[in-house]
Amino acid sequence: MLSLYGRLALPFARVIRFDAATPAMPSTRAGARRPWVSPLRKSAVLTPPVHALLVDDRGAWSWEPGDCHAAAVRHASVPTWIEDHPGCDLRLWVSGQLLQSLGNAPAAADGDEETLRSQARRTLVQRHGERGAQWALATWKSELSIGVCALAGIDLEALTGHAEQHGVRMRSVVPWWYHAFLEARRCVVALAEAKNASVCIVEGRQIAWLTSTKGQLTDVRQATLESACVAALGEATRAMAEHTDGAQTLTVVLGQGLVDGARTQALDALVLGRLDGEQPPQWLRPSMRREMH
Repeated sequence: MLSLYGRLALPFARVIRFDAATPAMPSTRAGARRPWVSPLRKSAVLTPPVHALLVDDRGAWSWEPGDCHAAAVRHASVPTWIEDHPGCDLRLWVSGQLLQSLGNAPAAADGDEETLRSQARRTLVQRHGERGAQWALATWKSELSIGVCALAGIDLEALTGHAEQHGVRMRSVVPWWYHAFLEARRCVVALAEAKNASVCIVEGRQIAWLTSTKGQLTDVRQATLESACVAALGEATRAMAEHTDGAQTLTVVLGQGLVDGARTQALDALVLGRLDGEQPPQWLRPSMRREMH
């Protein structure tokens, strides 16, 4: 499961944590409490509300806990939101705009997980210089494959420290594409049965392309569309499908941000809802009642 901590959720085999980028930037100082883990409460007190935020390159969307009908609200930044909501619990989802997926390998090669991460770090440094050396990494894993994801657009160490200063407990930090993938699995039973399937998560010009076998994640790739329109998405999905050597049998598309996303008939895929609008569709909002991720 792609999360800093939390309960396990199918189809992933274990909890995955973003780590600090280098030994000089440990995710937890010796003897210090992990800032993203809620402390044990010694008395029977009411649990604070759990808020959900989706952070992207323009700020963050938030959902009000307990109100399943309210639309998401736009905020300038996560630090500002934290300052305005002291003492609460927070689940943070990260847009693909702020993430980079870096390679995968067969899951059977358990001993190669650290090697995969080291290779990913070298690739980041080669592509982005010292910036790439500072990004936190997470390793996702299913029964079939393992891969690496970089938290390229957030200084996790600084953010968790800022949250701790304001009494905000960051219960999880999860890629948005993971949440969307699980929701697609929930809505489309065939994804758990198809030998070869793909789920495309759209966030404007940014897309994440997840391939799976009988519901088990096998690969994650990201791409940027030429423009935020259905035609450009169609070209990108065809190119991604060709990469699977024609083995793909089912493609599911969901998300938002396309200027003509209400008209998706030209796509050779099962489209869940509309693909227009600035914020994620209401049906895709995170549920605080299901601690899935």
